[in-house]
Amino acid sequence: MPAPKPPAVPPPLVAPPSAERGRIEQLPQVLRKLRIRDLETLDWLGRYRSFARTAEQASITQPALSKWLRELEDTLGLPLFERTSRRVATTAYGDAMLECVARILTDLRTVQPAFDALKRGTSLPLKVGMLPYISMRLLPGVIEHLARVAPTQQINYTENTLDYLLPLLQRRELDMLVCRLEPAALTAGFTVTELYSQEIVIVAPKDHPLHRRSRLTWRDAATYPWIMPSIGSPMRTALEVEFATAGVATPRVLMESTSHLTNCAVARRVPCLFVSTPLRRGETDLNDELKQLPLKLSSAVQRIGVLSVEPHSAAVSTVLAALQAASAERAPLPGN
Repeated sequence: MPAPKPPAVPPPLVAPPSAERGRIEQLPQVLRKLRIRDLETLDWLGRYRSFARTAEQASITQPALSKWLRELEDTLGLPLFERTSRRVATTAYGDAMLECVARILTDLRTVQPAFDALKRGTSLPLKVGMLPYISMRLLPGVIEHLARVAPTQQINYTENTLDYLLPLLQRRELDMLVCRLEPAALTAGFTVTELYSQEIVIVAPKDHPLHRRSRLTWRDAATYPWIMPSIGSPMRTALEVEFATAGVATPRVLMESTSHLTNCAVARRVPCLFVSTPLRRGETDLNDELKQLPLKLSSAVQRIGVLSVEPHSAAVSTVLAALQAASAERAPLPGN
């Protein structure tokens, strides 16, 4: 009878994979020696752009701060900041460094809240950013889905435009971002999960004079005041393109706003125009007082999706499933 084979010996649990060791060994010695306080000091200097304010925040003298930064730059062999008698500005290397530092500090700040959540028997709140109009249609269904399948999962929700939210995601101050899949979103280096497609329309109060026109152009629309998205946002740019193509100046701006309810309330009193998603009767009482105009935003992106970081945590996977369920309910993709 052959002798029994010896039991297999499991690999040691503490030995990291060789590839991981390689990545660790590639980390410059100067970065290995940085303390959390050093990271905070770099972050403050990037935010304040002032040696005086940063030194005060770090409880050191300005000469000591300057010496420390000079030694760090000399060791790296790269300039992180440009200093003049009037200002402090980051270099391209400094911007790259500060982006990484911000992500590290953001992750470290979640440790204690994660412990607190575990003690309460809940999970760490997931930070979700959404564009205006998207949240109004998706968020109720997401919360309803989570209440049914993951009642302990909390969401911390932020609403703003893409130009504001995307940097928050890059600094890991958001866990996921629901937005229109603009080129800036698609090329930001995140995992993209498409949800649905939805057009952008132009609306005005039901009694607005433009509704009586048999044929309407962007030139006609430029003669009335508008509530505009913020300058620099993709939607504002799309509107400016339409007016420029029509050969007219951007119309008078009553205010900049991304709040649908606020825009509706203002339009009750002033005959203005603004962008919206297609109106759903009964969704809000104010919606019933608006009417869509026959104008098309030709350059507006219609595809809506989620930007997230791989690998997905259990919480991200759970909320992503809730977003997909709410999308299928409210605005399914063609063919679904």
